[in-house]
Amino acid sequence: MSFKKQNWGWMRHVLTALSVLIFVSFLGCIVIGYMSWVLATSTTVNRFLSGTLIFTYTVIALGFFLFINGLVGWVGTVSQSVWLIRLFLGASVLCILGEIGGIITLNIIQIQTVDVVEHGWLELNQGTRNMIQLNMECCGFSGPQEFAYSTLPIDDSCYEPHTDNSTDDDGSSIARSDWDETTFTTPHMRLKQIGCGQKLHKWFEENKVAWVAGLATIGAVEFMAAAVALFILRRLQTSLRPRTLSRRRLRQHETDMANDPLPSELP
Repeated sequence: MSFKKQNWGWMRHVLTALSVLIFVSFLGCIVIGYMSWVLATSTTVNRFLSGTLIFTYTVIALGFFLFINGLVGWVGTVSQSVWLIRLFLGASVLCILGEIGGIITLNIIQIQTVDVVEHGWLELNQGTRNMIQLNMECCGFSGPQEFAYSTLPIDDSCYEPHTDNSTDDDGSSIARSDWDETTFTTPHMRLKQIGCGQKLHKWFEENKVAWVAGLATIGAVEFMAAAVALFILRRLQTSLRPRTLSRRRLRQHETDMANDPLPSELP
């Protein structure tokens, strides 16, 4: 089935921009690149194949889906392939339905934000944890005590500077001999005592409007891309109808002319 290029209209450029800038560049590539870095620096092959990294599997699947779907939409609009646009539309609808189903499932099984944060923390690599510890002024998920029975080294992001004139809660000065070695490790650095789990949960609660709006924006962009693809297909279908009708009339006219008797055959 062939269509004239001018029948696609300017909306194909909108769909191209959505496919390239949103799905391929900003979502698909970033998610795949980040998860590749996480897997390369933390997770072993045996652990990845164990089937227990639910958070990792979900994010990787979403990243690959967005990347491939965006690539299909981009190639479909550039090459003006109708079946690729149909494939892009179907995949976009499935993605939107999957997101809605995931939200409903989370509400049914009553998974709280703290549960998501805890499972996500366990599957993050140490580099991401260090960045969180550095920016949120925390150490470990539940605090520095989780390193007591672990062979993992404590990163510098778990330490904070302090002065020699340290004071107690009542304002009295603390002698150096009274400092606990689990709290003060050097004369100028000490371990942060607050865990990152508490601060992450607080951050998600305080910034709920921001991250919910961000997720809603992604869903709205997916819906807009699907709507644009549907508009293009309907436009092409509408433009095809007059041509199909004209072809049918032409074939009917040729059939009638062939069945008409010649003048020499007339009585």
